[in-house]
Amino acid sequence: MARPRLLNDDQILQRVGDALGDVDAAWTLAGAAAAAGLHPATLIKRFGSRRGLLVALSQRWVSSIPSKPTSDDAHQELLAWVDSTCASEVAEDQMLTRIDMLVEDLRDPELRALLHDGWQRNIDYLTGLVNRARQDGQMREGISSVTIAHLLLDTAHGSLLRAAVTPGRRDTAPACTTQSLLEALT
Repeated sequence: MARPRLLNDDQILQRVGDALGDVDAAWTLAGAAAAAGLHPATLIKRFGSRRGLLVALSQRWVSSIPSKPTSDDAHQELLAWVDSTCASEVAEDQMLTRIDMLVEDLRDPELRALLHDGWQRNIDYLTGLVNRARQDGQMREGISSVTIAHLLLDTAHGSLLRAAVTPGRRDTAPACTTQSLLEALT
């Protein structure tokens, strides 16, 4: 008789995703399972392989990105998004591991397509926030909203790479750069 499932797939993905956020070296299926308090066989049974788990994690991430503003104050929501891009609390080894994970995604066509979908969803979300902030008089007109969205996302990602290259420097903190850009556009 099969053992009853104590966790659904989404709960497992939440645990594994949380555990991977703290990883500071190349991760294995066994390591991810242990960090999430699970047995590797559980992950294999549910997701088929390490790659299957990565696809499921990526799909979950894409689905979690809002498609439109979620509050009445778009400017505050933009500021919260900027804060969420901050890697000031991320150790150097963790940053390098995240870059390794990005390269892994870029090498796999399905994972790369999911990454593209996630980034496009971020662009759509940020564009909606900028449009709403403009309607509310919290941002000035000028550059198109979609261009601002691209600038914010590109600045956040570029700042993360810069922080990985010079992790000890205060002026490389991603939130500072992205925050400065947002302030310049408001």
